[in-house]
Amino acid sequence: MMENMKINQLPSKTWNWLKMNETAISGITVSGAHEIKAEIPAGISKTNCPAGLPDQFREIAGGMGPDMDVLVRESAAGAVLLSTDGDLAETPVRIGFTYGSSEHSLNTFGIFAKEGSKMTVIMDMAAEADGTSGADHTALSGVQTKLILEKDAEVTLVQIIRNDNAKTVLNDIGAKVADGAKFSVIHLFLSGGHVYNGCKADLVGKKSTFTADIAYTVGNDAVLDMNYVALHEGKKSVSEIKTDGVLHENSKKLFRGTIDFKKGAAGAVGNEKEDVLLLDDDVVNQTIPLILCAEEDVEGNHGATIGKLDDDMVFYLESRGMELPKIYKMMAKARIDAVLRLVPDEKTKADVASYLESEATNGRI
Repeated sequence: MMENMKINQLPSKTWNWLKMNETAISGITVSGAHEIKAEIPAGISKTNCPAGLPDQFREIAGGMGPDMDVLVRESAAGAVLLSTDGDLAETPVRIGFTYGSSEHSLNTFGIFAKEGSKMTVIMDMAAEADGTSGADHTALSGVQTKLILEKDAEVTLVQIIRNDNAKTVLNDIGAKVADGAKFSVIHLFLSGGHVYNGCKADLVGKKSTFTADIAYTVGNDAVLDMNYVALHEGKKSVSEIKTDGVLHENSKKLFRGTIDFKKGAAGAVGNEKEDVLLLDDDVVNQTIPLILCAEEDVEGNHGATIGKLDDDMVFYLESRGMELPKIYKMMAKARIDAVLRLVPDEKTKADVASYLESEATNGRI
């Protein structure tokens, strides 16, 4: 057990009085790895690593910070390494998690994309039917993913978190991106008690690229705590972080987004944008857009839009017979659908669309 963890720390502390530079959690217990269901297509090899990932992966920093690495080492739960065998994997790797109501599990993955190769990895972190009556309210589901992209490699990582039973969710990503390589992250946060997510891409190569497309709906007293870092070291490297979400029902969200231009990253471009829709008066929304710059010849842009539904729009829809709760659900679903369309797998899109429809019907979105 780790008595105390500091996670999702900003690369440079600021706004001290708001106490948003990092998040402290405690009492984290891991009892082993979750038994996953994996579909591995041709062109991808899967290797079990009982002693953990090779050293070249351990050196990569994740978005949650070093305490997450300590937790992984102490858990001794082993790891899974996915590697490209050919230039192109025609179909995605699909990894399914079906968490029980009292789990304390942690899984570690390494993804190695060889020069010029392409791969898509989809992780669907779901829960069994609600086991509230017998649930362990300290339950944990954790995943750490470290990636190495060699020259001109392309990796798309899709992670869908819809896990109500795990009261605490830890999701950590760290990537090292070489010359001309492209790393894309698609995140859908659809449920979960307290979700902590960190993602860091080290753009070490010339013309390396990192994109993150994020959508969330947070309600029912839930907490979503996010930290995204684009570290520009390579010349003409490019990053783009886009976040779109909905808060309702006494929920809380904290988004940290950092574009960090290091000395030598001449010609680099970083863009960051968040759009938040507040559906209730009792929600808490916190956003920190941060640009750090040690290089003159760079371009960095960030912005955040925070607001409620337009009164004229609400009036228009109500005048045509749509009740206010249904209007809220429609708006929330539309934002998720916009990012869901980016998922490069029809089976996954259909599964999530069906889930969203069920959640909307049952009033949970």
